[in-house]
Amino acid sequence: MTAITLRIPDAMDKQLRDAAAGAPSLNEYIVRAVRRQMTLDAARKLASIAPLDLAGEGDAL
Repeated sequence: MTAITLRIPDAMDKQLRDAAAGAPSLNEYIVRAVRRQMTLDAARKLASIAPLDLAGEGDAL
């Protein structure tokens, strides 16, 4: 596991809390968002290294 420290600007606090209203906690909402972004970044990097033919699979980045 890797520890990540995020600094959230005060100007984003209300919008972030509003977006996380349905989540169990603000921390969990942020962790999910970071994981999702890391997965997308890894997929884009993999796709650029070894392009895959996904025709007909319904998958897209």
